[in-house]
Amino acid sequence: MKTLALFGSPRKNGQTYAMLKLFLEKLGGDYEIIDAHNLESEVSPCKDCRYCWHKNECVIKDGMTDIYKKIEECDNLVLASPVYFHSVTGKLKVILDRLQPYWAGRIRKDKPQHFRKNGVILMVGGAPVFENQFFGAELVLTNVLKELSINFVGEVTMSNTDKECLANKIDIQKKVIKLAQKVRRLN
Repeated sequence: MKTLALFGSPRKNGQTYAMLKLFLEKLGGDYEIIDAHNLESEVSPCKDCRYCWHKNECVIKDGMTDIYKKIEECDNLVLASPVYFHSVTGKLKVILDRLQPYWAGRIRKDKPQHFRKNGVILMVGGAPVFENQFFGAELVLTNVLKELSINFVGEVTMSNTDKECLANKIDIQKKVIKLAQKVRRLN
C-alpha cells in the first residue's frame, strides 16, 4: 500500500503535520509527503490554456509532472492543510489548480467512471470552533478528490490550534486513528 500526502502547511512541526504524521503512522505501508512550501521543483499556476481539454496532460512542464506521476502510482491520497480564510493555503492551491487535466477528462470523455483510490482530508484551523469553519476548504478538497475519481473516505478537523495542540486532544487523535484504520481496511 502506497500513500501520497499533499501537505499544505508552511509549519514543518505544526498541528497539520502532527495530524498527518499520526495518520500515516497508523495507516502503515509506504508513504511520501509532498510539501507544497518546500518543493524540489517549482510548480507554476494553471494558465487556463485548455490544452488539457484535448490531451490528458498539462502543457506546463515543471515540478507538477512528477506530482502527476506520484498521484497515479499511489493507492491513497491525503490532502492535509491548515485553513486560511476558509480555504487551503496558497501554495497547496497552486498544486490543486494544476489538477485540471483530471477534471478535463469530462470534456475529453475519458474520465474514469469508478473510484480508483481512497482519499482523506486533514485540516486544522487556528481559530476557536465556529459554524462552517472548515466548509470552504472542505468544498475545495472533496471536489478535488471527486475529480480525481478518488473515493472520499473521511476527514478530521481540529480547531483552536493557535492555543491547543494535537498531543492534548485525545478525541482528535482517536478520530485520526479511526480514519487510518478505515482506509487500511479498504486497501
